[in-house]
Amino acid sequence: MSRTACFMIILLLASAFASQTSQPVLADVSPGEVIDASNWEKAEGLLPDPILRWVRKGELTLNIGEIEVDPREMYPPFTKEAYQANIGKYDVDEDNGIIETSSGKPAEFISGFPFPEIDTNDPKAAEKIMHNKNFTNYQQGNFRFRSQLIWVGRSSGYEREAEIELLQSARTGWPGAAKIPNPDGLEKCFIIGVKKPYDVAGTSVMTHRFLDPNKTDNTFGYLPAIRRVRRMSAANRSDGFVGTDQCVDDSSGYDGKVAAFTWKFLRKEEMLRPFLLTGTTALVQNRRGEWQSTRDVKRVTYGYEVEGWQGAPWNPTNLVWAKRPMYALEMTPKDKYYNYGTHYIWISAQTSSATYKVIHDRAGLYWKTLFTAAVFLESADKTMHFVAGPCQNVVDERYDHATVTKILCPENIWTFFAKVNPNDFTLAGFQKYCK
Repeated sequence: MSRTACFMIILLLASAFASQTSQPVLADVSPGEVIDASNWEKAEGLLPDPILRWVRKGELTLNIGEIEVDPREMYPPFTKEAYQANIGKYDVDEDNGIIETSSGKPAEFISGFPFPEIDTNDPKAAEKIMHNKNFTNYQQGNFRFRSQLIWVGRSSGYEREAEIELLQSARTGWPGAAKIPNPDGLEKCFIIGVKKPYDVAGTSVMTHRFLDPNKTDNTFGYLPAIRRVRRMSAANRSDGFVGTDQCVDDSSGYDGKVAAFTWKFLRKEEMLRPFLLTGTTALVQNRRGEWQSTRDVKRVTYGYEVEGWQGAPWNPTNLVWAKRPMYALEMTPKDKYYNYGTHYIWISAQTSSATYKVIHDRAGLYWKTLFTAAVFLESADKTMHFVAGPCQNVVDERYDHATVTKILCPENIWTFFAKVNPNDFTLAGFQKYCK
């Protein structure tokens, strides 16, 4: 072999070796690590692009941990009992309503998740995932709790806050709903009432959602300025709520009808999900038989509360981020007057709750990012469980501003299977939530 040929072989081998050694290392994180601007590449592919960008810019720090419980076990006993019974029992029709597979008729009452197993090759996989997402709230039965909406600017930090009261009457999803007369075919009733500050106190919204996918929500709003209850259009649900960066439909990631959007399943992937705790927090039963969180729950701390914090003032600083499987979906509103354009939402494959939502405007330009955290509640005898949200952030990057929602915390006791008066959800009953 000539000297030239040998030289060429050596060059080729060296090139092949270099190409192998220069292959990028797949992004990965391990419990105990702190991911920030110095090592943000480790989280690449494990976060939506806007949130990864925050980490890269030093606006968000991730404390990586591992969850000590099985999230799939963190639901009431009836949910786990219905798991096997509901496999294949329900389907989604062409209007995106839930039907009984055997008869093809609309499902009037469902206990637990309607679709306990998701086939990602199913043409209706995205719609089924979103129906499961809605049923995460219905399995909590009737509930009531208070939360705070906090305005936060990058340069201004904490600006102001509003306290709101939320009340739900779920007409499906939990055994108690089967005992509630439901002549109007309701899926749920929901009230959001603003308690303070004075300038927006009394502002209230009531929604009646119907099981019929072709029947739009009946939504009523009360504004103290006009001292009248007015019917709201479906598009109004995408308006900023009392001047915040989020709308009514942003609650719990997405709180509108499944039939109001066109859905597309994108992929199932492993992503980082924020949790309040690696374990559980206490759940107790009161004298009325209701289940409640306690004042011992850990408090979420935000950047504006931490002296010397260099990140974005609205970002939480003490959550635990753990890898979990999620479904990535594309959602596009059917209503041409809806303020948002196409969104991308990530739903937990284990708990069916929303974690992230990236929002574009109707021109297709990036606008906002939403993310929520999760916390698991457990009774002392380990027989009753719930999955709840301690916080939610909506960040409007055009205005460099965010709205932080403080939900489960020592000041906000969450009551599950609450005793509520059905008359509160009539127009007459709604008046007492209005100023």
